[in-house]
Amino acid sequence: LRGATGNKLSAAEIPALGRAIREAGSRKEFKIVLVRADGANFCQGRLPDPPGTAPTTALDICAKITQPILEVYADIRATPVPVIAVVQGEAKGFGCAFVAQCDLAVASDDATFSLPEMDHHLPPTLAMSAMLHKVPPKRMLHMVYTRTPIGAAEALWLGILSEVVPRASLNAAVEKTLSYLLDRNRAALCGVKEYIGAALYMDPHAAAWLASNLLATVLSSPRED
Repeated sequence: LRGATGNKLSAAEIPALGRAIREAGSRKEFKIVLVRADGANFCQGRLPDPPGTAPTTALDICAKITQPILEVYADIRATPVPVIAVVQGEAKGFGCAFVAQCDLAVASDDATFSLPEMDHHLPPTLAMSAMLHKVPPKRMLHMVYTRTPIGAAEALWLGILSEVVPRASLNAAVEKTLSYLLDRNRAALCGVKEYIGAALYMDPHAAAWLASNLLATVLSSPRED
């Protein structure tokens, strides 16, 4: 969108991003949705509201700020195919949470991740909600309270990323990852995403039951090549 200024997103652009991801992933001819950004940084967060336009009541704040952001995370989860982020440079605030919410995330080794909202006395609860099942609580709280950026290697270890490669190899690594997915049956790809999204919140018996039924559904369905 605006690589020269860090790809910060306005309140109006954030829900459009989520809708675009979900709509693309719902098309039967697509097996993945790839999200990448121009410029030196992936996303440095949300653009502040113009002076005098920020909502002030709780209902307006929910309608204009919090709900649109949460809907992006929901759109990623509801997209039936894998959503993959390609990350370089800074991923701050919303950008960091967005990467964590994606199903896979490949980053260059010079990428950094941070939750700087407390610089403005704002608890980043929305970003935290996207990272709850990816990042250990104490490490996430350290990121929130200290606002200290972490490097790509630690982000991989924490579960924000799925792969880290040298900056010069980023495009090649993404192409290699895509090659593992694009020659697979779409129904199988969707089944894996559906399972991991639900099973994490189930007891072991329910998770096993869902595993059996999803596998049977895929095996008995026509191939979607």
